[in-house]
Amino acid sequence: MLDRYVGREVGGAVLFGVGVFTTLLVANHFFFVTRSAVQYGLPLGVFAQLVAYRLPALLGFALPMSVLFGTVLGYGRLAEGREIEAMQTGGIPPERVLLPGVLVAALVSAASYGLGEAVVPWSELRYRRAWARSVGSPLVPDVRWNVLFRDRTQDGSEVVVSARKLDLSSGTLERVTVQQHRDGRLVRVIEAERATWGPEGWTFRRGRMVVLEDGALLSGFEVLRLRLARSPQEVAPPERTVLEMSIQEIRQELRRLAREGQPTRPLEVDLAGKYALLGSPFAFALLGFPLSLMHPRGGRGIAFGLVVLVLIGYYVLSTASTLLGQAGYLPPALAAWLPNLVTAGCGVVLLWRKR
Repeated sequence: MLDRYVGREVGGAVLFGVGVFTTLLVANHFFFVTRSAVQYGLPLGVFAQLVAYRLPALLGFALPMSVLFGTVLGYGRLAEGREIEAMQTGGIPPERVLLPGVLVAALVSAASYGLGEAVVPWSELRYRRAWARSVGSPLVPDVRWNVLFRDRTQDGSEVVVSARKLDLSSGTLERVTVQQHRDGRLVRVIEAERATWGPEGWTFRRGRMVVLEDGALLSGFEVLRLRLARSPQEVAPPERTVLEMSIQEIRQELRRLAREGQPTRPLEVDLAGKYALLGSPFAFALLGFPLSLMHPRGGRGIAFGLVVLVLIGYYVLSTASTLLGQAGYLPPALAAWLPNLVTAGCGVVLLWRKR
């Protein structure tokens, strides 16, 4: 009975918070899309698509914040009516009163997981494609700099290819160097101004080749074809934001980067952040409950003010710890979870002082 009563109060406040924060975030994005529509002359249908495709991601941001708001507001209503005081007088400890709020946080965390894994990657990918079609400029550039990859020719020789620039949209490499190895020995070096991808593999243009098998033989060429298996998209898959990838896809991307010897630290921090986002509703519930007891007669105004202050501090700390993690000053897990640990720690301290 207690869980049902308190859970209904807190759950209703959380739903109200979802509506409030989602509306605020959608309104902010609405103004951004409106400016873009005026600047690029977007038709009404594209305008509606850009707003609709971004909605799941905005809802994903609103859900954890709503737990803090709902906990502060829901428990604040009970405290205002002296119901929490009556529960404690009847021998119910504060931890027991908090339990329904934690259960609501668990439901929100599960909803965030489902939304982030199944819906948001799908909608964000379509948002990016709709933007590129309508504006003519991709949100994520199709150009990679300082590309390095390994491949094999048809005769089994290993090649190491490096290029100053890779343009995925045109399938071209610029300022290319190819080192071909056979039985552990360097047998050929190719340098070219440009290489383009086609049905027959890579075509190198305007360059020179050094053959090292029988002495050193230097020759120039205008066109040279080399049958390599990896296409431009396989060399450097189109970059996706973290929102466009599920946890499993991020893990696959990390394995690919590790195989190719590329930096993985930023993506490791992003992966840990995916998990930390699922833990944030619990941290907000732990802090929201004692905050609701500080001003029991303040109503929604005090509740919303406290929530705003906490969220500002949380996201400032989150930004700082993420940057420190990406720079290597903090382990990825600690960088992602530090805001949750600080938030939950403050909640535990305040709850202990209220006992």
